[in-house]
Amino acid sequence: MTKLIIICSLLFTAALFAYTQQGDFPKLTGPYFGQKPPVNKPELFAPGLISNGIDHCSPSFSPDGKEIYFEIMTRNNITKIGFTRLVNGAWMKPDTIPFSKKQSFQEGNPFITPDGKKIFFSSFRPGAVSVDKENIWYSERTPNGWSDPKPVSSAVNNLRIHWSISISGSGNLYFQGTKLDNSESGGIYYSKLVNGEYTSPVKMDNAINLPGTMTSCPNIAPDESYLVFTRIGKGPEDSGIFISFSDKSGNWLPAVMLEGGSIDRGGLSPLISPDRKYLFYVNGGVFWMPVAKKIEELKLK
Repeated sequence: MTKLIIICSLLFTAALFAYTQQGDFPKLTGPYFGQKPPVNKPELFAPGLISNGIDHCSPSFSPDGKEIYFEIMTRNNITKIGFTRLVNGAWMKPDTIPFSKKQSFQEGNPFITPDGKKIFFSSFRPGAVSVDKENIWYSERTPNGWSDPKPVSSAVNNLRIHWSISISGSGNLYFQGTKLDNSESGGIYYSKLVNGEYTSPVKMDNAINLPGTMTSCPNIAPDESYLVFTRIGKGPEDSGIFISFSDKSGNWLPAVMLEGGSIDRGGLSPLISPDRKYLFYVNGGVFWMPVAKKIEELKLK
């Protein structure tokens, strides 16, 4: 199974390079890059195009679903931020976001804010706390496109950042981090946006960062009513994609499994689509599956 996924991923990447070189990009129309929605099980999302063999993070969608941002890789094995958008009813051939195009350092993990006005991403570009680790940067949408990126506050970037970044509707930031001095185990942190600046990150409690497990890849609901993330425990029964709901007082309830239970189900970088219909994740490719009904059922338990 794993070997088959690797072979398919290589073929998908080759197909993407072919499209890029030949300009022979297929005409794709309709929502979600013109892909047929999954019904009863996870399916690869846009094989060879969005699911392109990098297998590092899920794509991020603009609130109206007309833009998709995801990771691409150059021939020099440098990851950059790619994008595509719906233009005159058809999806354009994926390209590199302008501010990432000429850079020679790794960057990725793009996340579009719920209002569509900012894009956050991780990068090794100079200008933040340190260039020997990932830092969180953001760019703002302008009438002329995306602005020159800026790093978020040093209070946030003083942690070692890895993998998913997620922002709520109020601007609060959730991410996977580890203290640089390794004074505590890593996990999921959050930082509040106060007067335009991000506060010192706080590690989330045991409802999320359960002792004895590795917790990563947070995806926060725009209204912060639930948090989806990856948890890896001792076996299939406590490893997969989990969801925690907040109660009326804003406290996080013990997380329950949303998808997982075997090596072939669930994965990293879980992301709920803006319309809350689908779950995306990476596991030998970018997969998507229907999830709205299951979230509602778990919420009622």
